[in-house]
Amino acid sequence: MIIMGTNTWDIEIPKEFLVKQALSFSENVKSQGIATLREFLLAHEEKKLWCTWETENLEGLQAAFDEMNEQSGLKSKLSIVEDMYDA
Repeated sequence: MIIMGTNTWDIEIPKEFLVKQALSFSENVKSQGIATLREFLLAHEEKKLWCTWETENLEGLQAAFDEMNEQSGLKSKLSIVEDMYDA
């Protein structure tokens, strides 16, 4: 299934640091066999980051996001989406 992660934050986070942390999180989640990052879009000035994931383990992905949010101060929402590219 395809999952959309919507991330926001209230504090100032340098763009380079945010991108580095997002890619590190992605590699960690992938190495654990939880999910694979498909793409991410960043609107840094608006403090928003969207990412799409491919997974069959929504609970594991949610747990990884919960842990990341606790450590980073981000707020995230995961939603199941339909993949329109395969239609």
